[in-house]
Amino acid sequence: MNKLMMIAGAMVAVTAPAYAVTLYSSTFDTGASASDFNVISVNSAADTVIFGDDYGARGVAEAPSTPGGAAATSGLYMQTNKGATGVINGINAYLTAGGVNTFTGDITVSFDMWMNVPSSLVSTTEQALFGINTDGAGTNTRTGSTQTGADGVWYHMANEGGYGNTSTTPNSRDFVGYVNNTVPTGARFDNGQEPFLSLFPSGPLAGAPGNSWVRVEIEEIAGNVELRFNGTTITNFVNTGAADGFVFLGYQDPFSSSLGATSLFVVYDNLTVTAVPEPASMIALGAGLLALARRRRKA
Repeated sequence: MNKLMMIAGAMVAVTAPAYAVTLYSSTFDTGASASDFNVISVNSAADTVIFGDDYGARGVAEAPSTPGGAAATSGLYMQTNKGATGVINGINAYLTAGGVNTFTGDITVSFDMWMNVPSSLVSTTEQALFGINTDGAGTNTRTGSTQTGADGVWYHMANEGGYGNTSTTPNSRDFVGYVNNTVPTGARFDNGQEPFLSLFPSGPLAGAPGNSWVRVEIEEIAGNVELRFNGTTITNFVNTGAADGFVFLGYQDPFSSSLGATSLFVVYDNLTVTAVPEPASMIALGAGLLALARRRRKA
C-alpha cells in the first residue's frame, strides 16, 4: 500500500473531529479591532474599554500564547465601576463584526485572560464574564440573588475568591456557569474546591485565578458545551438554550464597592473562534483520497 492510501485509510477511520477551520482571530494589536465588537454595559459612564491597550505598561507580562509577529503586550482592557459614585456594573463586548458574525455548529472559542488584583484584597471582588450563543442585545451579568436578563451559554469567574462558600443561591460562587439564567447541576464552584486549588495554588487566595494568565477554551460539540482552563475541564453540560449566536468577552463589579481600586481590571488577548467539522466530512475526504490513490495505482 502506498503512502497516499495509508493516509486515506486512516482518515476514513476517523470517528471524531480531526481539524479546525479558523472563523475569526484577533491579537488585539491595535484599536482597529474595536470595529469587530459591539460594547454594551449596564452603566457605560463608569467603564473603560480599550482595544489595542498596551497592558505591558500596566505591569502585566506578555500572554503565553501570543503568536510570532503579534504585538507582545497588546490586548483588550476592561475596567468598571471606577466613577465618582459606586454602581453595580457589567460590560459585554460582543464579537459582531458588523452584525453578521454569529456562530453555529461545532465551535471552539479560545483566549488568554488576566484579572489584575491589588494586594489589599479589600473591596476587590470583581469577575470576568464570557460566553457563546448570545443574542448580543443586552448585558449578561450576575444580577442579584435571582439571575435575570441573560441568554446563551456563559460564565462568571471571580478574580480573588471573594464569594462566600456557604450560600445556596445558585449564582453566588466564585465560578458559575449558566444556560440563559439557569445554573446547570455541577456548574458552580468555590475557589477552595478542585480543580481550582490545583490550577491556581498561588492566587490572591488559593484557587483564585487573579494575577496570572489563564488560557480559556469553550468548546461546543453536538450541543454539549465544555469549558477548560489551562487545559483542565471545569464544566461540561448540555446546552438547552440557543444553538447559535454571538461570542462575548466582559467584566463586572457585582458589588459596587471598589471605586478606589484602580488596579482592578481584566485583559483579554489572542482570541480565536474555530469551527470543527463533523466526522462525516472527514470520512468523505478520506474516501476521496482512497479513490484517488486507487486510480493512481491503476495508471
